[in-house]
Amino acid sequence: MKYVFLIIAITLMSCKSDSLSTADLLKGKWIEVNTKSDTLVFGLFGDQEAMMVNRGYEMRDSFRLPKHGSGPYDYKILKNKISLRYYLSSYNGYIDYKFKFDLKTSRIEVDKFYETDSTVTKLVFERLK
Repeated sequence: MKYVFLIIAITLMSCKSDSLSTADLLKGKWIEVNTKSDTLVFGLFGDQEAMMVNRGYEMRDSFRLPKHGSGPYDYKILKNKISLRYYLSSYNGYIDYKFKFDLKTSRIEVDKFYETDSTVTKLVFERLK
């Protein structure tokens, strides 16, 4: 019986995780460097770890509404990509985007995952101090 526990323990310890332990490093507020108006906030929202995208407001059909892409996202960081699931979408799956986190410069570079007026294909965010 004790060998069963030993085998299970060895198996669990030998499993590799692709997930980076950057959740604690990402916590806080990040601002998009080109527009200086879009922000990402990594942290706990209720009891769920999530990324909140704040993009400001716009007028649509005489209503002041958050810009498209604003709101909470579930995320998973794997090697050089981030998998995002937009909580306000009817699609319940994750979509992968290229992702680079540079600890030295405190910058995040990610493929554009929401519509902007800009023609850039990558969004660059830096940590707010």
